[in-house]
Amino acid sequence: MPMKGKGYLKTTWTFQERPVASAKLNNWDDRIESALVFVHYLLNQVWGGGDGVLRNAADELVVEAAEPPALHAVVRPGYAFIGRFAYALENTTPTPDIQPPSSQPRLDLVTAELDGWSIGVVTGEEAAEPEPPQAPQDTLPLATLYLRPGMSYITDDDDGIHGYIIDARSFL
Repeated sequence: MPMKGKGYLKTTWTFQERPVASAKLNNWDDRIESALVFVHYLLNQVWGGGDGVLRNAADELVVEAAEPPALHAVVRPGYAFIGRFAYALENTTPTPDIQPPSSQPRLDLVTAELDGWSIGVVTGEEAAEPEPPQAPQDTLPLATLYLRPGMSYITDDDDGIHGYIIDARSFL
């Protein structure tokens, strides 16, 4: 069973300065890996199953405007489940810089990415009435960014001129 994210890293260690035989180490790692997949599954079921931010954690993994205002947002630390696997963001993390649309509004999606426990942005299509892009597999949508042509930064609320953030988190 493959592990995803950073919930468990395979080891290569020695015992009393003598390497452990690879046959023993591989069996040991595979048993640990299987047990941890099962533990992640059970924990996910305790929290209600599915994907989302842990309930009663309204301020976790929230996307906010950068301070000072900029063409990126920041994501607060928090915990979630993505594809039944644990996800943790330990520090406030900026999104990659956003390129403003050229002629029409656009919706971009800020996601928590299970692989590497990182933050990503999925770029949408420009349109008169834009639609948010689909979240890739093994990601959790955190927020939608409404982006306007000519904007110079992203805000928390709609000011009619700049881009703004719309919360898109789901909770367990």
